[in-house]
Amino acid sequence: MNLASRALIPFLVFFAGCTYKSDYVTISKSLKNKTDYQFLIKRYTKYWDCMSRKDFVCAYKYEMPYQRFLHDFKWYKQFNAGNSKNYKIIALSVVPKGEFALVKSKFISADNKVTYVFYDKWYNVNEKWFHKMKVSLLPFGDNED
Repeated sequence: MNLASRALIPFLVFFAGCTYKSDYVTISKSLKNKTDYQFLIKRYTKYWDCMSRKDFVCAYKYEMPYQRFLHDFKWYKQFNAGNSKNYKIIALSVVPKGEFALVKSKFISADNKVTYVFYDKWYNVNEKWFHKMKVSLLPFGDNED
C-alpha cells in the first residue's frame, strides 16, 4: 500500500460516516397546518418576485439545498438568463403530495399576451420551503435531475 493510498483511507472513512447520518436533512410532510401553508405561499411569492426581476442571487436562495450543491450559481444564472423580465406568476391552488406540495400557477407575460398554467414543486426541508429547480429546458416529463 503506497503513501497516497494510506492518506486517502481516513478521508474515505470520514466521508462515509458523514453520508450515513440519516437525520442531516429532514423532509417534512407537506402542509401540516394553515401556518405551514402561509409560509409556503410567502416563500413562493418571494421566489417568483426575484425571478421576475431577474434577481438570481435572491432566487437561488429558495432552490433546494442539494440542487444548489449540484448546480452552482454561475450555472443557475446562465440557465435562467433567457427568461423574460417583469412577468407575473399567480398561485391558483396548492396540492399537498406527501413529501412535497404542487403549486398550480399561472404565468402572465409583461404585455399580457402570453398566459399558461404550470405546476411548481416545493419541498419542506427542515421546516423551510424550497423550490424544486428545473434543470432541463425540455418541456416534457417532470424535469427531474
